[in-house]
Amino acid sequence: MNLRFHITSEFGPKTIFLISIIVASFLLALTPILQLNSAIGETTIENNINKARQVIEAFNTGNVSNVSEFISPLYFNRESQVDPVRGDLRGPEEFIDTVKNIRTAFPDLRHEEQAIISQDNIVVSIINFTGTHTGNFFILPPTGNKISYEAVHIYQIGEDGKIIEHKAIRDDLTFLAQLGVIEASSPEYKPFFQALIGTTNSSR
Repeated sequence: MNLRFHITSEFGPKTIFLISIIVASFLLALTPILQLNSAIGETTIENNINKARQVIEAFNTGNVSNVSEFISPLYFNRESQVDPVRGDLRGPEEFIDTVKNIRTAFPDLRHEEQAIISQDNIVVSIINFTGTHTGNFFILPPTGNKISYEAVHIYQIGEDGKIIEHKAIRDDLTFLAQLGVIEASSPEYKPFFQALIGTTNSSR
């Protein structure tokens, strides 16, 4: 904090001295409050980041017994809205359903944190997702293909300190290509396409 005061020379020395004492006392009284606010802000940021990391832990282990500790009853997952059935799910129920579906499709999945930042009530994490597609991924039957792609996950923390909303920005081109759902439009583009999305570990 950088505060500057200008005291006009119209005041006498005694008045200026008295004003200086008052200002100094004010700053001394204000300092603990500023330090406390800063500490509270840092604690909030750490708590918010921990909530996002609990999401990673749930996906990596499949343990959803403590979901209510970090997922709000009002939790809304924007990624489930493409499914007419799952789009109606909210709260811990939606989160648990997502974990079970993805871990069914990729039993060996691993979410590895690349970076994570937090500001106010928003947490943004960059995750590398790896796994082997050995189960049904919603409507996609198992391919046995290995996948590895990055996604940005954006979490909004509610007033109760729990995650209230989730949105993802995924590299779906790489993901779907590695699953074999999409491919180059002609053979001449295949080498470039494979290099672009890294489909070198397909089981096909």
